[in-house]
Amino acid sequence: MTATTRLVQPVDLCLPSLPVELEGLRIAHLSDLHIRGPRRRFTHLRALMGNLRVDLVVLTGDYMTKNGDEQVATAMMHQLCLAMKPQLGVYGVFGNHDTPQLRHQCSDLPIHWLNNQSHLFDGLPLCIMGFEADSTAKPDSVATIINLDNNGPDPVDDKGPKPFSLLLCHYPNYLPIVADMGVNVMIAGHTHGGQWRFPGRRPFTNSCDLPLRLTAGIMRHRNTLAVVTRGLGESRLPLRLFCPPQLPIYTLREGPMRGQETDHIDCIERW
Repeated sequence: MTATTRLVQPVDLCLPSLPVELEGLRIAHLSDLHIRGPRRRFTHLRALMGNLRVDLVVLTGDYMTKNGDEQVATAMMHQLCLAMKPQLGVYGVFGNHDTPQLRHQCSDLPIHWLNNQSHLFDGLPLCIMGFEADSTAKPDSVATIINLDNNGPDPVDDKGPKPFSLLLCHYPNYLPIVADMGVNVMIAGHTHGGQWRFPGRRPFTNSCDLPLRLTAGIMRHRNTLAVVTRGLGESRLPLRLFCPPQLPIYTLREGPMRGQETDHIDCIERW
């Protein structure tokens, strides 16, 4: 097994009442690249993305680490975009490390940025949403629902069947808000899976206010699933300990949802 293929983790997400048109839909999830300069991992990632057969690519933020990384991060994101050719496109949100300058430079990339916005796919019962991670513009659940970027019907007001919904969010701790919105699946990053772990996969920290047992994996809150990746890069030191980088490939399946419908967050599978 090569270093490239070790990044990939296939994950089946079983969801009741999944529209038949979305059965088997494959979604690649890239998060927390923290690009600071040329790196062998990103060269492998670019080659990998050129060969992956997925329908949708989603990005959940932190493409850079600190001021001054904007140019090299934008160049690498451009190279990744040249390699990625999913049938339904590339959708993303920014993270807390992504500066206004990076946002501006990435605005011309072939990525549909969804910061407090939504997109309803033409011909598919699928709505994809995104939460803002800018500290000066907090996530707005109402704006996210109603600000569709095409002329499709409002998924809240339309009397027809409600489309299946995905929400991209850098921060996993917004899961209760997302569940209140009635979203089917939230896709998040930010934690790096802890980045540094004790043996046995227990993280030192996860940089958010979720308990450490909810650092990475598949979560359930009420009837919403959340997937929180370990991500592909590192902040502070470029070092991981008992916590390898991860590129999940989610496949949507119709079936019973794992876990229990409760008012707390249930960790179904730890990564």
